[in-house]
Amino acid sequence: MSNDLFFLPMIVRALRQEDADVALRDAFRQIRLLGQQKQYRRGYYQFTRFMDEAGHAGPQEVAERLLSQFCEQLGRPGSVSILVESNNVLLATCTFPDGHGSQTIDCVTSGAYRLTLDTGRVIWEGPLVHEDLTWTEAFPGQALRMAADTGEDRLLPSRQIAILDGSVVLRVFPGIEHGALEIELTKP
Repeated sequence: MSNDLFFLPMIVRALRQEDADVALRDAFRQIRLLGQQKQYRRGYYQFTRFMDEAGHAGPQEVAERLLSQFCEQLGRPGSVSILVESNNVLLATCTFPDGHGSQTIDCVTSGAYRLTLDTGRVIWEGPLVHEDLTWTEAFPGQALRMAADTGEDRLLPSRQIAILDGSVVLRVFPGIEHGALEIELTKP
């Protein structure tokens, strides 16, 4: 990685720590020290410019904005990965190389679910129950149309959850015996 962006891996590592706030403060301190060295001056300048714009946000929010903004400034959309856990077991990792798009996870059953960014930040957690995941429970009395009949894969979600001010949308689609999750990242 270029010295112009030397601070990015330091911030990512800090975000993955159990106490991210403390780890981020330490990373920011280390970034300031490195910024005094000639080979890191440009990167430190970029870092300070962002910090001036970030204002009074908390350390984790600043770090997440920082990663997003610098990826955009470089003309390279940031790759985003979301880990999907069910009952504390990793079910899937959805990676969005361009920072937007949608992915579907099939064969979803009832349980406690959690969506976590690869930085370690939990963005949503909650239960998905039989009533969310089974068509006859989610839509009593409505016939389940097959994809071949309609030309569409999934017609009607039983739940739609906006996360991070709508930049991530989680949709739950019921099926015959189990459901599916669709995770969509919208373009900024």
